[in-house]
Amino acid sequence: MQSDETLEIARLALEGKTSDVRLYLAKLVRKERKDNPKLAEQIETLLRIDPARSNRVLRKNETKHINEELSQNEDLSILHSTSNPTNQEPLLSQELKAQLDQILSEREHTQQLKQKGLKATSSVVFQGPPGVGKTMTANWLASKLELPLYILDLTSVMSSLLGKTGNNLKRVLDFAKNQPCVLFLDEIDAIAKKRSDESDVGELKRLVNILLQEIEDWPETGLLIAATNHPELVDPALWRRFDLDIAFNLPDESNIRSSIIEFLGSDLKDFNHLIELLVDSQKGESYSNIKRTINRLRKLKILNPTEFESSGIKYLIPNLETLSRQERIAFATKLVSDFSFPKQTAAKLLGVSRDTIRKKIAASHT
Repeated sequence: MQSDETLEIARLALEGKTSDVRLYLAKLVRKERKDNPKLAEQIETLLRIDPARSNRVLRKNETKHINEELSQNEDLSILHSTSNPTNQEPLLSQELKAQLDQILSEREHTQQLKQKGLKATSSVVFQGPPGVGKTMTANWLASKLELPLYILDLTSVMSSLLGKTGNNLKRVLDFAKNQPCVLFLDEIDAIAKKRSDESDVGELKRLVNILLQEIEDWPETGLLIAATNHPELVDPALWRRFDLDIAFNLPDESNIRSSIIEFLGSDLKDFNHLIELLVDSQKGESYSNIKRTINRLRKLKILNPTEFESSGIKYLIPNLETLSRQERIAFATKLVSDFSFPKQTAAKLLGVSRDTIRKKIAASHT
């Protein structure tokens, strides 16, 4: 370490700029890794066990300094920060919520775990189809841990990473390891997806190797989350490095109902009579698609309230105009018997008589 570097660290420390000291030391670690690896390792160890890092609350001015570092450092420009993660609890199955609760609970018992030779979960894989809450859950975890969230979309930055031998990725990971934060690696399968491209396979292997090296010793003061829509494409060696694998699935009927009620918000009373129909129509859909549907219906209700029943049903059942007479009768009967629609409303919507609906229902009960 040069004398001017020592002087700079002393100045920052005496001015009480703790976050600046940490950032300066993190830069120093990268610089010394080649010329003085032992010193680099010692400083990195101090950064990780510094009592200041054990406090999960990141002060506002510290977050400001970190965000300034992101904006000013070209190598870190591919990393997006979320300074105010949402504290809204995602709609998830009880099994999945139990896994997330354990991650949080482990952070409250790190010392007890260490006494038994164990460490709190510091790296997690989220797998599942799009729109089921992976990103929202990462936001929620960051909020519960009182840590800033940084997002790296490996698909969108792939072109910037390739050709630079993974240096950008390495710097991002170094940065995230040296501050208490949640790092969210979105679309991690992008690396595996492109490995069939022979022109890039060498560079992609280097990226995977970088991840393999960095994931295993991720500090407990932070949390690394990788997300994938295609778990079958992720390199098995990479997959095994993560502490925990959490599967996100499409919502079941109970969660569909809960999400619809939540998305309706202040309009819930106006849609009460449609809840069961909405639940039935949204089976097999993701949370994001359900939200999109509910928002569209809320807008239709505002724009044309007198025709809402008709326009809403047509939106939910886009092939309504192509139904045969028998299919219309069956659907009208279902609206009345399963979803408590008035016979008059169902008859008008489907273009059949109330008497036909009544007879159909009576026949089904005999």
